[in-house]
Amino acid sequence: MAKIQRKTKIESEIPNASMSDIAFLLLIFFMVSTTFVKEKGLKVELPKAEAIQKINRRNASTIYVSRSGLISIDDFATPVNQIQYVMQAKVAENPSMVTSFRTDKNTEYGIMVDIMNELKKANALRVSFEARKIR
Repeated sequence: MAKIQRKTKIESEIPNASMSDIAFLLLIFFMVSTTFVKEKGLKVELPKAEAIQKINRRNASTIYVSRSGLISIDDFATPVNQIQYVMQAKVAENPSMVTSFRTDKNTEYGIMVDIMNELKKANALRVSFEARKIR
């Protein structure tokens, strides 16, 4: 009897040598052909000081806020929860009083919001933010 030899199956392979080249070409293609849409947000224009107006020191109370969040009103350290009572007394004494802020540029905005809320409660609504004139 004659022996029939089995033919071995030829395995089909996908060549991997150029796979990284193809991936980089696709990446470059999509980077070049993609358009980026600029998001439309709210346009914010921050106020700029145009003129300096001096405030009479008798009609002013200054709130200093340090970078670390230490608050002092007219050089007396004051916690946030006491600002309302201190400012109510000052406004009762002088109704035309202006509250002036001097803060560090790295002060957190949350502290400023807390102070502003306390000033609203105290009805000290005349507020001034001091700034240096840029030459």
